[in-house]
Formats: sequence, structure tokens, C-alpha cells
Amino acid sequence: MWNIGKNIIRYLFAKYLAFKSKSFIRTGAILNPYTNLEGSNVIHKKVNISNSRIGYGTYIGERTILNNTLIGRYCSIAEGVKIISGQHPTKMFVSTHPAFFSTARQAGFTYVSENKFPEFKHSSKDNSYTVTIGNDVWIGADVKILEGINIEDGVIIATGAVVVKDLEAYTIYGGVPAKKIGQRFSEKEKKFLLENKWWENDEDWIKQNVGLFSDINQFITQESKKK
Repeated sequence: MWNIGKNIIRYLFAKYLAFKSKSFIRTGAILNPYTNLEGSNVIHKKVNISNSRIGYGTYIGERTILNNTLIGRYCSIAEGVKIISGQHPTKMFVSTHPAFFSTARQAGFTYVSENKFPEFKHSSKDNSYTVTIGNDVWIGADVKILEGINIEDGVIIATGAVVVKDLEAYTIYGGVPAKKIGQRFSEKEKKFLLENKWWENDEDWIKQNVGLFSDINQFITQESKKK
């Protein structure tokens, strides 16, 4: 009976959030009350999002799991992306088992009366988020991201990669662990885009200038005239 009630509450909240943000949330997606959608988002089925903020125009693919995540505008998140939470000691401690460093009883018991190791990492200074993803980021299918990571604007992450450290703006990464495999633009072009911050413009501006988005050279030429 409780599960039925919980599912009804989830369904109603998803409907409310979709209406409020003018977004589309497919049936079967789960978003907790501490999740915020900026607007025009699409959340596909079997997605689970908690304590997160999703920027304008960003869509989330099936089976993606996001917790305590800040995502910018116009991001493309494919299916099966997961934030990996929780840390275990790899040095100094004799055992990696949480019974020796945590009071949370993950295995049903503990030998310690106080926490001896920081179990969670954060990407924001105020500890609000464990992962921060910038704007115009494309994350491929089945990518895993460890907590405490900052992914800057314009990054592309190839399918199946495991992200274990911060990623630089407008750079392409792939592999296990994820390594730099390419650049989207020249340093001069990257600098211009990061200063321009086109994603901060409203939708009317985007519609008026969408013709520039298929050519970086044309985009820079036209935007430079406005300075």
C-alpha cells in the first residue's frame, strides 16, 4: 500500500515539475522534490534524479542516474550515464571495508563510534553538489563520473568513459580512465566562446542567431562586431 502511495506522489510531482518548467518528463522517470528543472528539459524513462539542478534545454537519456548534480544549459546527456558516489580509503587504512571507518553501517554493522574517513567528495565550495557539469556538454552513453568532479563548458565525453578527474573546457575525452583525445576548437576560439557565454542569452536571441551556430568562424565574426 505504501509503495502505491509513493508512486502516486512521484507521478504527481513529475507532472507538476513538467508543467512548472514547461518540460517533458516521461512516465517511469523519478525526480525527488529537491530537484529543479530550469525549463524546456526532456527527461526520459527510467531516469532517477535527486537533489540536482538541470539547466535550460538540457535533456537526460534513459537509465541515467544523477544525484547531487549541477548541470548547465543545452547539455546532451545520453542513456545510462551514472554519478558514482562514495569513497573508500586506499592508503594508510589497513582495510577498505566501511566497518573500519564509517558509522553508517553500510554492511549492517560497524566497529567505530565516529567517522574516520571523508566518504563523499563535493564539486562545489558550499558542498551542495558532488558533480558540476558546465554548459553545452555532450556526455555519451554509459559514461561513469566519480563524485567531486568539475566538467567545464563545451566538453565531449565518449561512450563508456570513466571520468576520474576534472575536465577542461571544449576538450574531447574518452577511455577508462577518461583521457584527452581531442580539441573542439583552437585556443583562440575556446577563449572567445568562454567569454561570449552564448548560453546565457534568452531563447529569442538564440532563434535570431541560430544560423551562426553551424560555423564557428561566422559566429565569432558576427559576435565580434557587437563589441
